[in-house]
Amino acid sequence: MKVSMLCGAHYEDAAAHLNAPPVSPSVCDPAIAKQTFDHFLEYAAMADAFGFDWISVSEHHSSPLILSTSIMPLAGALTQIVKRARIALLGPLAPVSNPLRVAEEIAVLDQLSNGRVIVLPLRGTPNEFNAYTPIDGLKTQSMTQEASKLIRKALSEPEPFAWDGDNYHFPKVAIWPRTLQRPHPPMYFSGNSMNSALFAAREHLGVCLSFHQPGVVADTVARYRAEAAAAGWNPTEDQIVYRGFVVVADTDEKAADMESIFVPAPLRFLLRGPVPGPTDAFGAPGSPGNGHAPDAGPVPFGAGRMLFSGSPDTVVKQIEEFHAATGVGVIDLLFSSGQNPHEDVKHSVELFGREVLPRVRDIGASTSTPVASGVAA
Repeated sequence: MKVSMLCGAHYEDAAAHLNAPPVSPSVCDPAIAKQTFDHFLEYAAMADAFGFDWISVSEHHSSPLILSTSIMPLAGALTQIVKRARIALLGPLAPVSNPLRVAEEIAVLDQLSNGRVIVLPLRGTPNEFNAYTPIDGLKTQSMTQEASKLIRKALSEPEPFAWDGDNYHFPKVAIWPRTLQRPHPPMYFSGNSMNSALFAAREHLGVCLSFHQPGVVADTVARYRAEAAAAGWNPTEDQIVYRGFVVVADTDEKAADMESIFVPAPLRFLLRGPVPGPTDAFGAPGSPGNGHAPDAGPVPFGAGRMLFSGSPDTVVKQIEEFHAATGVGVIDLLFSSGQNPHEDVKHSVELFGREVLPRVRDIGASTSTPVASGVAA
């Protein structure tokens, strides 16, 4: 199994996270914002030194949830700090971005990182659709799917071409510089709704799920694999990614204390994951992609708790059980949400790197292969 750490830059002031987006800029203390970036770059350097496989970055707008309103500057900084791990762009928000600008920035980052970039264009959450010019949420899935195809083609084609799609129209596409990874960096797509996971399978893309409970993950992965087989290919475990929370401490008791404040009390429901449901329609009740709410489905690791929390021994066992239940080959972990003290988060990263990471390396080793240039597309 491979392990990634999210360099989330979650604003380090608990009270700020109680505001619903868009949050007034007056809430942001520039000194705390700088401290937040400094700490998360420190965590990323630590994770790289301990042998984490990926360092990931994500994008959010108008809130303290994630301060990287564009992933590209933070990823650029990581290319100079993270010397060995891959830098996973999980990912640029396609509906609010120009896909050709995203492709250009991916190419620059691939050069700066010496060919270590991984790419996942994301749809984003409903509040993101109003970050700039308001976008009809019903159109955003189509936009994200088309943007993914366009970015892949733009990074691959050696000659200029025209693109005339349902959402994007460009008379001439010519991306400079070319990526070191050919035909392009490995690409993934969201699996947080079933039709997105099936799109990923049909397009020969890796898939990434976020925060869902194991039963939902297992069902989605099974259907993703079946659709991939129908499309004539077989995803490796390295092409199946899960993002979730983690707390590691010297004892289970200390981890429970840290977990109890991982998110503010009014937001505890976030630890249960998105709602599984019967429909894939955007915004429909019970839709897997419509936000966060308490999970009414199977919760084998305990309702209201993150999936990975405890001493190193406990977390190793939880990861083993999660892999056995889901077949996920890469876990992308949030060690902090901006609530726990800096020293506790550092110690959590250190404990995972020293005592958990070496023991989870061989999980799924018989069926997993390294992610190489272009393998996921």
